[in-house]
Amino acid sequence: MPSQWAEDLASIAQAMGNASRATMLVALMDTRARTAAEMAASAGISRGTATAHLNQLVDAGLLEEVRQGRHRYVRLKNSAVAGAIEALIALAPPGRPAASSYREHKHDAELQHGRTCYGHLAGALGVALALDWRRAGLVTPTGWDLTDAGHAWSRSLGIELPAHPSRPLVRPCLDWTERLDHAAGILPDLLVTTALEHGWLRRGSHPRSIRLTAEGAQVFAREGLLTTLPGL
Repeated sequence: MPSQWAEDLASIAQAMGNASRATMLVALMDTRARTAAEMAASAGISRGTATAHLNQLVDAGLLEEVRQGRHRYVRLKNSAVAGAIEALIALAPPGRPAASSYREHKHDAELQHGRTCYGHLAGALGVALALDWRRAGLVTPTGWDLTDAGHAWSRSLGIELPAHPSRPLVRPCLDWTERLDHAAGILPDLLVTTALEHGWLRRGSHPRSIRLTAEGAQVFAREGLLTTLPGL
């Protein structure tokens, strides 16, 4: 059995171990489905080459296809794939080359400040929220369990949590820019969806970047959350 695990790991690593395929995987971390043409543009390669790469990622179980009529879209298979991508990025040594253009510098700054890690908040914004949740007693300090106060806070925002969840309501996820844990799970996913719908969070110039709005700051401040987060 261990040898089979090693083969499986090598197969997944081989599928991820290409710069173009890795670029496309990271681009899909915002949960949205995209076409082969969009993936080709994100990786700077031809559509035919992108299609071949996407087929390999689908065969490896990292992506899934979604078809609407004649159109074919791809997206990450599930949150486990997103977690693996984020964890691998976190293993990279700190200190990569500086951005070479103003646009790249702006995107880097936005993504470090706040971004979506699949469906939940990451970056300085996500880490600060996770720390504040525990300080405010909404999440237990060690077990990452949602407390009664946390359930009440969720309901106050109109977030209905499942009575019998199939995955954790809240769990830690190592943040690759902050090198600290942000919160993943059902509640963080639903929070992002709710906050974007109400305008408490807004997307920036990069598809994955997220910023807190003035209205959002007031909503979170009612529980003493995100009151010390530096602005972008």
